[in-house]
Amino acid sequence: MTEEEKEVPVGQALNGLDVYPLPEGWTALGAIVLVKCLDEEGHSSWAFRTTDGLSDEELLGALTVRTDLLRRKLYDDYIGDDDDD
Repeated sequence: MTEEEKEVPVGQALNGLDVYPLPEGWTALGAIVLVKCLDEEGHSSWAFRTTDGLSDEELLGALTVRTDLLRRKLYDDYIGDDDDD
């Protein structure tokens, strides 16, 4: 990103992508977005964006919790977690 680039609404930046809405009555305060993209040469790549209003501590905490939850789910799926029986 360069200094000349201006922030745009998330819906404009990610035009054509859909996400599930927040629960009724909730208000969005900030976002962490990891986007799988194709670059100008057609190569798959990743772009990472955050909105204003998130401290580095909040960002690290949210990513750590999400990573741990995903790791647990993948592990449970791998070993065939039978807790649902």
